[in-house]
Amino acid sequence: MPDLSRKEVIQILATSHQARLAGVDLSGLDLSGLNFAGADLIRANLSGADLTNAYMRHAQLEAANLEGTVLVNANLKEANLKECKIKGANLSGTNLTDANLYGVELDPTQRFQAKGLIA
Repeated sequence: MPDLSRKEVIQILATSHQARLAGVDLSGLDLSGLNFAGADLIRANLSGADLTNAYMRHAQLEAANLEGTVLVNANLKEANLKECKIKGANLSGTNLTDANLYGVELDPTQRFQAKGLIA
């Protein structure tokens, strides 16, 4: 699937109950405040994207690239983050309650205050 713009992502989210964005390159996009609840973002490239205040409950992010992504106050409750790359991501205030974090590697110098995660 080709790279998408913010406008195209909004259109996909608006027309689909569970958006299918697996493998899509969304790197560097301003996706703040969008509703990705239940979205399929498996192996998506979200590096450097701004997901501030995004609602991503139950989102499927397995093996997605979230390096350098801004997830400030994002809701990732019950999301599948298995084997995600999140080094350098800003997780301040992110809700990770009951999220699947199996195989996620955190940068030892990374500091954040995420809900539902002790780090």
